[in-house]
Amino acid sequence: MLQLLQVFYNVITPILLIAALGFTLDHKFKLNTRSLSQIIIYLASPALVLTSISRTTLISQKLQQIVFFTAAVMGSMAVIGWGLASLLGLGKKLKSAFALSVTLLNAGNFGIPFIVFAFGQDALGVAVIVYATTAIVANTLGIFLASSGSASVKNSLTNIVKVPLPYAVALGLLVNFGVFALPAPVGRGLELLGQAAVPLMLVVLGAQLARVKIEKQLPLIALAGSMKVLFAPVLGYFLARLMGFSGQTASIAIIQTSMPTAVISMILAEEFGSEAKFVSGVVMFSTLLSFLSLSVLLTLLGG
Repeated sequence: MLQLLQVFYNVITPILLIAALGFTLDHKFKLNTRSLSQIIIYLASPALVLTSISRTTLISQKLQQIVFFTAAVMGSMAVIGWGLASLLGLGKKLKSAFALSVTLLNAGNFGIPFIVFAFGQDALGVAVIVYATTAIVANTLGIFLASSGSASVKNSLTNIVKVPLPYAVALGLLVNFGVFALPAPVGRGLELLGQAAVPLMLVVLGAQLARVKIEKQLPLIALAGSMKVLFAPVLGYFLARLMGFSGQTASIAIIQTSMPTAVISMILAEEFGSEAKFVSGVVMFSTLLSFLSLSVLLTLLGG
């Protein structure tokens, strides 16, 4: 019990404090979260990913395993979520919202800060690879789910092309493999920019949660949120064992894929005509529940 409280105090509390600042600021000033999100998506996050991957000591095979593991967990959750929603007899829009909310995970705004506070800067390499994978999945499988299968492959690919994160991954790998080196001023500038990503992510998370309202469908919201933060860790654990993951890499990968529902799922639901209010409710519920579930998970995995 003491260890669990220490984990909550040392890892969760810093995240809560910064997110609470975003929550409070949004109530007082009505922050322009879209502009802040664009800074994260187009500047700070790619810089963090590029610099982290360029320095990672992960060998190519392990990197591929982490990408496959992340995609496998998310794909499995999508299938399970869609199947359960069908068994429950949910309507088309609500079915897509249910599957979307149990599939997309907050490996960026929540996951990266959590991993850094729990394991230190050395763990950033694995964390950003998981995050980069989830971002690509969100712009393909996420769009498909949000639109109930009406989104074309062309539209999904167009969204990937527009976002700089995949290019940051590619450039980071090229630097890591020694194909070319970044000029010192460029590298330092990117590193400084990347350092802004984590606090900005938490401020935006808090601001976005300030706008969420759970109006109805609480039992279904609770079911989806519980699946996201309670069932996903079990699935991740067995997949990690199946793939031969061990040590800190296994812990980070499992924890990252056990994050609450991603805020991007709310945006996709709104954009592609799914049940946005339901998804917003799951984001709020799963985030609150994850403060406890992630503390327990980190304690069990020995973070």
